Amino acid sequence: MLRRSTVAYNNLWVEHSRKEFENEPKAEMITQHLSYWDTLVEAVDANEYSELMKLAQSTGGYLHKLGIDIAEAIQRTVEATNTIEIALLEANSDEVSATEIITEVADLRSMIVMAVVEGFREASSIADAKPKPRERSGERLRALLTRNEDMYPTVDLRPGDEIGPPYDQELRFYAVKSGKLRLYNLLPNGRTITISILSEGDVFLQWRTESTSLSCICAEAMQASRVITASQKQLVDLLAAQPAAAVDLIANFARRLTESQALIEDLMNNSVDLRLYRTLLDLAREFGNGNGNGGSIVIGVPLTHQRLADMIGSNRVTITRKLHELQKREIVAARGTRSIEILDPEALRRLTRLESE
Repeated sequence: MLRRSTVAYNNLWVEHSRKEFENEPKAEMITQHLSYWDTLVEAVDANEYSELMKLAQSTGGYLHKLGIDIAEAIQRTVEATNTIEIALLEANSDEVSATEIITEVADLRSMIVMAVVEGFREASSIADAKPKPRERSGERLRALLTRNEDMYPTVDLRPGDEIGPPYDQELRFYAVKSGKLRLYNLLPNGRTITISILSEGDVFLQWRTESTSLSCICAEAMQASRVITASQKQLVDLLAAQPAAAVDLIANFARRLTESQALIEDLMNNSVDLRLYRTLLDLAREFGNGNGNGGSIVIGVPLTHQRLADMIGSNRVTITRKLHELQKREIVAARGTRSIEILDPEALRRLTRLESE
C-alpha cells in the first residue's frame, strides 16, 4: 500500500511546494524528494531503517545550515510525515484500518524526527558561531499584545523567579518581551524536566488538564526577564478581534507538543551522559561568555547541579558525579558554587559525537 500511495503523496508534496515557494518545484527538488520517498519505501519493505535514518540526519544538518531553529526543523519534519499519513489514508482500500495506519505512521514519525534532531544537533555542536537570528513563531499574536500592552499584565522576573502552576485551571498565554526563561514540565513526583529555553519573542501556553493533577507547564527566569500575560478570556477577545492570530496560537501549541515528544524520545533512547553533554553545549551557545575562537566558555547563568539535573530528567547525585568526571579530564571547571566553565568545548563535542554513535 505504501508503494501504491506514491502518486497521492507526490501530488500532495507538489501542491505543498507550490504554496510554500509560490511556483512549481524545480526538477532537482522533485528528484531529491522522490529519492527520499524511495528510501522510505525500501526501509519499510525491508524493516531496515539505517539508510533512512542517515538521510534524515543529513536533512537535520541541512536545515541547521539554512539558519532555522530546531523547533522549525521538527515542525517541518512533522508536516512531511503528516503528508505521508494523508497519502496512505487516501490510497487505502479498506484492507487496513485507519487506526493502524495512523499508529504505524506515528512510530515512523518518531524515528524520523529523532534522526533529524540528531543531525541538527550534530551540525549545531560543530558550529562555533551563535545561532543566526530567526523569525519567532507567534508574530501576529505578539504584535497585538505589544500594541495593546497597557491592557495586559506585564511581569518582571529576576533570575530564579518562576511562573508557577495555574491553580485556577484557566488557560493562560505568555509572550517573552525580554530575557530568557527555562520552560519546564512539573512532573507528578515533584521533579521537573526542561522542555526548551525561551528568548525574546517566544510565546507559550499554560494550563492544567485536571484539578487533581500536579503535572503542568511552568517557567523559570534564567536571567532578568519581562513577560506579557493574557488570561483565557483576554485571549479569546484578542483572537475575536484578529482571527488570523489564531494560527500562531495553534502553531505554538503544536510546537510545544512536538518538543515534548522529542524530549520523551530523548529520555527513552539516550544516556544521561549524552543529555548532559548536549545541554552544556546548548547553554554555552545561549549564555556563553568566551573568546569565540575555540577557547573556554563560561556559562553566564546560575547553574547548580540540581538545576542541571532538572534540565535533563536526572538527579543531583548523578550529575555531580558526571561533572566531577569531566573536571578530572579538564573538560569543565566549577566557577564558584553556581557557575560552570567549559574549558575544552571541542573535547565536549567529541564526547557528544562518540556517545551518539
